[in-house]
Amino acid sequence: MPMKFEVFPFGSFQSYFSADIIALHKGKWLLCMHRDRTTWEHPSGWIEAGETPLEAAKRELYEETGASVFDIEPLCDYSIDGELNGYDYHGNGQVYFAVVHTLGQLPPNSEMQKIGLFDALPDALTYPILRDYFEIAVQKKELLGY
Repeated sequence: MPMKFEVFPFGSFQSYFSADIIALHKGKWLLCMHRDRTTWEHPSGWIEAGETPLEAAKRELYEETGASVFDIEPLCDYSIDGELNGYDYHGNGQVYFAVVHTLGQLPPNSEMQKIGLFDALPDALTYPILRDYFEIAVQKKELLGY
């Protein structure tokens, strides 16, 4: 069965399993590379017990990029059902848009090996579904004057 993936307005669902962040730093897209991969990805991760999606987004942004000072706001929701990169995903995620003002070092416990700044999305993406809602982030970037 093929994977189903659909983008929705922010706040469309009652529950979420994941928080994803599309981030800018100095007008460039901020992506990270996992220690076990050679592809780029946006900061994202599971929402832990007792955590709101926004709290998870802020935590993941720091853990995966070293971002310590940033503005973050809602972008969109998504629903996913199917296999992606060897994992089965079933549920809803929230996506946030962040403007990072200060980047520090990656935390010692980070799963990421490095971060990168890009003018456009690179071809080698860990999660190509990012392309399905990236245009919403581009519009937000333009509204902010970057």
